[in-house]
Amino acid sequence: MKKIVLSSLAALAIGATSLSATPFFVDEKGQVFTTEGEGRKPLVSKESSVFSNSNKLEFSGLHYFGFTSANPSTTAPTANADTSTTVAVGSDTAKYAGNSNGFELRRNYVQVKGFFNDKDYWRVTLDATKELASTTSYANVYFKYAYLYLDGILPYTGVELGMAHRPWIDYEEHNGWYYRSFNKVLLEEKGTATESGLDLVNSADLGVNFKTKTNSFSSEIGIFNGEGYHADKAAANQQNSSGMSLEWRLTAHLIGSGEKVSHNDRLKDTYAHLSTYGLISKNHKDDTVAIGAAGEYDRSFYGIHAVYNQPLFLVAAQYVIAEDKARNSAITNGKEYDAFSINAEIRPIKDWTIIGRYDDYKIDTVAMGTGVNSVSANGTKIIAGLAYKYNKNVSFVGSAKFIDEKKANGGDTGESKDVYMLTTEVKW
Repeated sequence: MKKIVLSSLAALAIGATSLSATPFFVDEKGQVFTTEGEGRKPLVSKESSVFSNSNKLEFSGLHYFGFTSANPSTTAPTANADTSTTVAVGSDTAKYAGNSNGFELRRNYVQVKGFFNDKDYWRVTLDATKELASTTSYANVYFKYAYLYLDGILPYTGVELGMAHRPWIDYEEHNGWYYRSFNKVLLEEKGTATESGLDLVNSADLGVNFKTKTNSFSSEIGIFNGEGYHADKAAANQQNSSGMSLEWRLTAHLIGSGEKVSHNDRLKDTYAHLSTYGLISKNHKDDTVAIGAAGEYDRSFYGIHAVYNQPLFLVAAQYVIAEDKARNSAITNGKEYDAFSINAEIRPIKDWTIIGRYDDYKIDTVAMGTGVNSVSANGTKIIAGLAYKYNKNVSFVGSAKFIDEKKANGGDTGESKDVYMLTTEVKW
């Protein structure tokens, strides 16, 4: 079965590598090579047409499968005077018609890296996602990442070119909040059947990202289109916009090494980080805006984050402010954001983790031309969870979210909801 799976993935890798006359070999760990060696067996016969010009191919997968029950306190979208935030029935930000229950495939990553040497590679990550009651889920396979990584182009610095990591989300998910399987980080959350939040940035975009790693300091500084990897019209909308997005993360490693910033093991390592992050995006355009149509705004945010981890526990906190400033009359209102988040986990016995998180956010609508503010969302979120590590590849998580959002979309009813999830995390 392993050979069948790996053979299929090797065929997929052809799309990311050139053809040559080198067969594949696999070792006992499942790593794929293009040269013979001790303990390596042919993956396919030398007569096979599956070849690669890479020195080594590395395959991996990450999958989040779960059952979700979302129980809203409100049952219908309401029109209001603020037409820029009025939503239609069936949209992700609408209130629901009632309780929602069902299975989800929240993430389904399959990844291949083709190495040209020990450090330089091309990476392709495919994803298929199906989430509960969400009109923006992706049942079809799409590219999450597709970039070239070149190491050491500057002192201590490598670069990603293509559909690359944006500076903040990946850092937080590998150092401060490890549970994307049932809830995104503060900046990325959207108003969906199971979440609510700021919706300021996502994890990948077309651009370049410079990544610096030293013992006491690490950083990521990038320039991107700004609309994100799953915005259908984002790249096309660049035809009438010269604005780009400058994004960054700067991290001081007070305990632990910045050279391990992407590979910390929270069950073994002790580390303490202090970070600042931000974004300045000019002529940002939502994916709902037609190609060539007006509807740009300038988005900026600035945040600070601290995390301390040791094998027994982790604690992290952050604060962020943000602004969306309308550039033309096609957008009637701007927005101002103010939010903080605190999360912790305790590992009292081997393989068991208790998880907690508290978010508090406020989003003000700013009327264009008058500067008058009105609250469009004022919410809090409490998350509690219990995780069990079944083995090195599989973990199970039970979680509950209690979301209390007042005056959402200019109304008085809000979009409060209770969400319960059972999650299976699979890594290979």
